[in-house]
Amino acid sequence: MKIGIERLLHDLSGMGYGDVERCDDHTGVSYAVMKGFEIPAGTFAGRIIDLAVPAPPNFPQGVTSSIHIKASPILVTQGMVTGIRNVLPSNLGIEWQYWSYNFVLPPGNPTAELITKINEIFRRN
Repeated sequence: MKIGIERLLHDLSGMGYGDVERCDDHTGVSYAVMKGFEIPAGTFAGRIIDLAVPAPPNFPQGVTSSIHIKASPILVTQGMVTGIRNVLPSNLGIEWQYWSYNFVLPPGNPTAELITKINEIFRRN
């Protein structure tokens, strides 16, 4: 049974996300990077971005509390909007933004649930 970044990459590929690759930041955190991710709903519906999802070594039992977004032009400026988003600099580089969110995933199909929650984030923004 796969865990960690290998599990996340495997699950995303199985869900039809074809252009997914692994990336590690300077702190050793591994990410599944989905290039050409189309935002499905909300203010940014239709925008094409690169979306990086961090995977702790014990994914899916453990999840991190963020997504990382690379968009040109950027979607939002850094800062906090209470109850909506908290956007900070990302460890992936200057062109990336860290969007802070707390994810709690059920055991049944955690990666599908994670994508659902990410899409909900975009619906609210």
